Amino acid sequence: MFVQLFFIAVSLPAQINLINPSFPEKESFTYVRNSDRGTEMVSVEMRLIEPSAADGSEQPSSRRHYAYRMESDSKDMLVKLAADTLRVFYSEVRLKNSHSTVFRTNEIVQQNKPTGPGELLICDGNGLDVSLRGFPWKEYDQADLVFLNGSDKFKFGAKVDGRETLRLNGTAYECYKMQLSFGGFIGSFFPKSYFWYSVEVPHILVRAEVAGMMGEDSYELELVSYSGSSE
Repeated sequence: MFVQLFFIAVSLPAQINLINPSFPEKESFTYVRNSDRGTEMVSVEMRLIEPSAADGSEQPSSRRHYAYRMESDSKDMLVKLAADTLRVFYSEVRLKNSHSTVFRTNEIVQQNKPTGPGELLICDGNGLDVSLRGFPWKEYDQADLVFLNGSDKFKFGAKVDGRETLRLNGTAYECYKMQLSFGGFIGSFFPKSYFWYSVEVPHILVRAEVAGMMGEDSYELELVSYSGSSE
């Protein structure tokens, strides 16, 4: 008896990985941030750190990465993210107000959390807006975000809501608009956040409308100036 078997190839979504969109070796940003506390200027510097460089310390860095520094009257932050995967492996955050200053650090020593089809692993929520510059815009229009230390009971997703052209300070930016929100029934109880990234590489963050979470206020962020160069 001859039995012929037919196999149908089914295209299944794969695990989503971030892609370095050819970041310059050095970038400088200036933003204006508006919140219930008022208006403030935000300065951002991002620099490529080679393993032989010191990155402000006596010991050389052990991996090739980007150091992202943000400073403002209400918040200072240092984020280190791997140059190839854009995953954050170290962060320092200093929250400042008239009553207190809170400083916290987070270092990823080891991670082996599995991710499935359509999922994007986020090792540290600090610097998320930087990591998402490497979203594979042409291949995917949404992703389930999996946080390394987060609960698997709550789904948090990213969705690309098409393109929009923003005009800021006399400059037009064609942008991908990304929505971040909780999924399912719980999502109806929480506001959504929106990020606009330039379609042109290296996909700089042009505008953000961020919902308040994890003890931080909601705010709006807009780009004032940007420069990028290779040293």
